[in-house]
Amino acid sequence: MATTTTLVDEKPVAVSVKLVGEPEPQHLDMHGNVFKLPSFTMKEIYDAIPAHCFKSSVLRSMAYVVRDYFYLSTLVYLAVTYIPLIPNVHLRFLAWAAYTAAQGCVFTGIWILAHECGHGAFSKFKMLNWTMGLIMHSFLLVPFHSWRLSHSQHHKSTGNIQKDTAFVPEIRESYIETYYAESKANLIEFAELVEDAPVVSLYWDILHQLFGWPCYLLFNLSGQKYGGAKGMPLSHFYFGKDSLLYKASDLPLIMLSDVGIAVMIAGLVVAGRICGSWYVIVLWGIPWLWVNNWIGS
Repeated sequence: MATTTTLVDEKPVAVSVKLVGEPEPQHLDMHGNVFKLPSFTMKEIYDAIPAHCFKSSVLRSMAYVVRDYFYLSTLVYLAVTYIPLIPNVHLRFLAWAAYTAAQGCVFTGIWILAHECGHGAFSKFKMLNWTMGLIMHSFLLVPFHSWRLSHSQHHKSTGNIQKDTAFVPEIRESYIETYYAESKANLIEFAELVEDAPVVSLYWDILHQLFGWPCYLLFNLSGQKYGGAKGMPLSHFYFGKDSLLYKASDLPLIMLSDVGIAVMIAGLVVAGRICGSWYVIVLWGIPWLWVNNWIGS
């Protein structure tokens, strides 16, 4: 295998070229054993799945929605009714922590149901999928249609450096150009040495798990670079005609998604004034952070 250089977007990129007569490279598993990559086609995979797995049930899907919101309501009722009665402050703190973790799992279940709405797997009725997806994702401050459209493109081009919209692999040259000014380019070697240190890993894990998902929605973090573009045209909430993520025909749906988010934020503000900011934070806000953690895992 030889290495040569070609131009991609007027930038030199190293590529590997197989030489004539050179043996095919071997694939090794985590234990060093040689294995062959499967050659299944998508049709063969679909044909191997029982037909009933592709038949959605409105009754079953809606039952999952009712179940999860029942869990949510029950946890809220138990928390506000009984946790304040615990006399010991430390035990009360542990009880609230347990509530937020459990509620975070319920919230994540709701997120997944909305995810299936986006894929069209919730039911065979598009408007029901879109309605339920908009309601459930707005509850979690996710712009449903904005996410649905970019997520569809992500599945079509997963891991493709030029086409993926969500998790674009970082090229070393662009990484240095983005995060290190020329005067600090020598720091890249030092950064590579310390990036696996426990304290550094913990720092990045906390940022990624808690704020990576909203930063992706707001600023297209980890998404396509689009020639180094900056600002609102990269946001999942932006419905201007110069959006880099969506076509002009998609913009009304992006606006509808933003309306759903605005309604939810207004609801949280009203709840805060009625019940107090503390209850909104602990009953909804911290479980929402748990969702970000599970989605970013």
